[in-house]
Amino acid sequence: MDERGPDAPTRKRPGRPRKADSGDTKEELIRAAVRLFARRGFEGTSIRAIAREVGLSESVLYAHFENKQAVFDAAMARYGPQNSTGAVNAVAPALAETDPPRFLTELVGAFLEDWDREEARLLISLVTRDGLLHSDALRAPLTGMRDYAVDLFARWLAAERIPRHLGPAERLAFSFTGPIGLARVLHLHAEASPEERAQARVDVLRHVEFFTEVVFHAESERYTGEPRPQP
Repeated sequence: MDERGPDAPTRKRPGRPRKADSGDTKEELIRAAVRLFARRGFEGTSIRAIAREVGLSESVLYAHFENKQAVFDAAMARYGPQNSTGAVNAVAPALAETDPPRFLTELVGAFLEDWDREEARLLISLVTRDGLLHSDALRAPLTGMRDYAVDLFARWLAAERIPRHLGPAERLAFSFTGPIGLARVLHLHAEASPEERAQARVDVLRHVEFFTEVVFHAESERYTGEPRPQP
């Protein structure tokens, strides 16, 4: 006979992991997978381990993902080198037309904020350690980042916001994004110290400042209201 009153708290089974809330199940599984992949590697992590990490059965995981590769692909899309939706939406679209240098600065700042989160740093460490730098899962988001940058610079070249001799857009995009991507791989990973991560952010934003000053120099007076300093 149960002598507990109706308001007595339900006792949890000892050692049983907390179950994810139903609305957050998929996100919890992805986060758990990133932690396990980073600790054990892709091959060393099982579907069962991912499910148990958040107190779920394998059948629940399979209701969201077809297999382990699908879990990894979802983690890459969420925390990988380019999940542009959140970063792009964080910046006022009108700035791309009215003040391209400020638009790029705020856009890169939003990316840096996203990349410095624990899950994102765990994932970049995973892809470098597990030899996944050339995988399709990594190539696709990197291509998406490049294409987005190419489109931006093509628009600014067409509108003569950038001198034509600095084109084509592909070259500008590569020159702009290359150092930023390198800084992420080298300095925004799971083992990086807070000081190293902070310095990486400073260095990336200095690169953006230098790049925009050079590329948009013809419009610097329009943006600042002051003549551009002469050497």
